[in-house]
Amino acid sequence: MSPRHCLLSIVVIIQRSLTNSFSTMPEQQLLKRKSSFPNAAMKSPPFSLAKKLNVTEDIIHNHKVSVIGHRGSVYTALENTSKSFIHAAQAGADGIELDVFLLKCGTLVVFHGTGTDQEPGLLESYCGVKGSILDYTSEEARRQLSFDKHSEQFGCGADQITQSHDDDHYCYVHTLEEVLLAVGGHPDVKPDFVIKIELKGPGTAAPCVELVKKHNMMHRCHFASFNHSRILDVKKLAPEAITGALWANLPDDFLERSIQVKANEIHFRYDTCTYANIEAAHRAGFTTMAWFRGVPAMKIDATKYNDVGNEDIYMYKAVLQSGVMGLIANRPATALEAVLQQSERAIVSDDEEE
Repeated sequence: MSPRHCLLSIVVIIQRSLTNSFSTMPEQQLLKRKSSFPNAAMKSPPFSLAKKLNVTEDIIHNHKVSVIGHRGSVYTALENTSKSFIHAAQAGADGIELDVFLLKCGTLVVFHGTGTDQEPGLLESYCGVKGSILDYTSEEARRQLSFDKHSEQFGCGADQITQSHDDDHYCYVHTLEEVLLAVGGHPDVKPDFVIKIELKGPGTAAPCVELVKKHNMMHRCHFASFNHSRILDVKKLAPEAITGALWANLPDDFLERSIQVKANEIHFRYDTCTYANIEAAHRAGFTTMAWFRGVPAMKIDATKYNDVGNEDIYMYKAVLQSGVMGLIANRPATALEAVLQQSERAIVSDDEEE
């Protein structure tokens, strides 16, 4: 048995122990939110995110937390565009996350769309037309597709979504190369700004690695996917690459499966960032990230909880209490404020101990 698998066995035992210990914790302790989460006393809705994550106010973490703009800064500019990415950098984010498809012309483009892993990149709710982004060449996508100003998919206002006749037009389907050049060469983007590339569509691993290497950006580009075979392909092509295993519904054996694909990071959906899960991942040697869902889904999620709002500072602070090392957030400026407040609490705690 390899050293990492031995470590994994120990971690799984610790994970179960942590889960059991938190399940017996008094509800009053789990809901200790008076100063940080003022909405906890509301009677409806009945659920607490803090309780779901098994975190309490008295947990203090001292490690550095990174903030990554999910598709950029989607409430100030259209998602997955150079403007959205630059806005995230200007807000102070440590990096951005973007979604990549390989089109039939062989060009990588940055786009999300709707759909499933089996049928991704659907256009109707984004652009008002049937079909998938995969039906187009990059030039066709740029010229023929326009974004629906009033789509519920987008967090920015309608006035932020430009059309082709506008002088400041930026709302088109960008190529990945265009984004790498725009972000890499912008004066407001710091040299260590991270670009997390989600391999959204089929066949994206090899051309992504090739393109990133072409621009000498392997040191700042990370690769992630829900389809874990893609990140394993990245590792085969570039063993030095930083890769992340993305999880939505977290299985019991997520650690074993993340190790099997040689991931460096585990990306948890924010509402699976329990203290036990994060602690287990750290003990197994993983970097941990919490990703937040797209704009429509987060609006619905926020209605479930009595202690947080829609990616407000209280939601981010609740997730941070799990000990996660990074937030992939739709509101990077708000997430940064939550991280700052957590850091200030840690400093005060250290001073009190002295």
